Amino acid sequence: MYQSYHTDADGNMVVAEKGQITDWLHVSKPTAEEIDYLAEHFNFPKDYLTSIQDPDEVPRQEKLGLNPAEDPNLIIFNYPCKVTNTLGYDEYITIPFGIILTENTIITAAEDLPFFMEKIIRNETDYPVDTKKPAQFALEIAWQISFNYISCLKEIIKKTEAMEQQLTITTKNEQLFALMSLQKSLVYFNTSIHASHPIFNDLKEIELFTQHTENRNLLHDVIVENRQAEVMIEETDQLLTQMSAVFSSVVSNNLNNIMKFLTSVTIVLTIPTIIGGLWGMNVNLPIDKTPGAFWIMILIIILISILTTWFLKKNDYF
Repeated sequence: MYQSYHTDADGNMVVAEKGQITDWLHVSKPTAEEIDYLAEHFNFPKDYLTSIQDPDEVPRQEKLGLNPAEDPNLIIFNYPCKVTNTLGYDEYITIPFGIILTENTIITAAEDLPFFMEKIIRNETDYPVDTKKPAQFALEIAWQISFNYISCLKEIIKKTEAMEQQLTITTKNEQLFALMSLQKSLVYFNTSIHASHPIFNDLKEIELFTQHTENRNLLHDVIVENRQAEVMIEETDQLLTQMSAVFSSVVSNNLNNIMKFLTSVTIVLTIPTIIGGLWGMNVNLPIDKTPGAFWIMILIIILISILTTWFLKKNDYF
């Protein structure tokens, strides 16, 4: 399906009537018939729209810098999205988002309407959006995506800090699985951010995106946000790597403590067995004929066990 929008004289985003195509057209989950119609109507290849249906699509551009009236331009970014994986843990993936610049209409395409696009529709952006300025509109989308990466990374950092606190209390498989999910998310983020660099380098060389001061400022902000996201990814990845190493060390140390404790208990429990075995031998013992010899032997066992326990405790074996 697709829905058209445009900004009115007051700068507010307005939803166009159904079937009407105005300045901005957003396409979500397009059918084969809709792809054929839009590709023919705006004279661009079908893969401009089918690309966003591929979850493994990487950021790229086609024909950027050429005249959109003759050769519609394509920019594909990946935006972050939080999902729940098959194990039930939060995970962040990246989803393709396409921007097609045509002669009179800017087309955006994604499998769904992302949250940052809803902000644009509700007029909640930091910069005023004008659908009649395709370059500025495309840069605003790029800025929203970059900001979304930073927001998701801040959430990951909070989860990392919470896991760090839990690590001092207990180590469970759940923490390891959650850690794996966050590390997997950073791989997606890192791939998408790095793949976007060539696009921004190309934008800096295209007059359409640099001829106006507001566009240059917005492009600069987008590049800064991307750089910040890149640094946050590197730092968070290092933290998670260190935490993974600490997790392994803690698990190993806990196992050693358990083995040490069980060994000490075994030693203490062996004392009654040894003494009882000696008492049961068919030989004469010093206290055989002594009244209450059994209770004396029990007392000796208890005393030796207490002394052994004290010695093991003193040497940190308990």
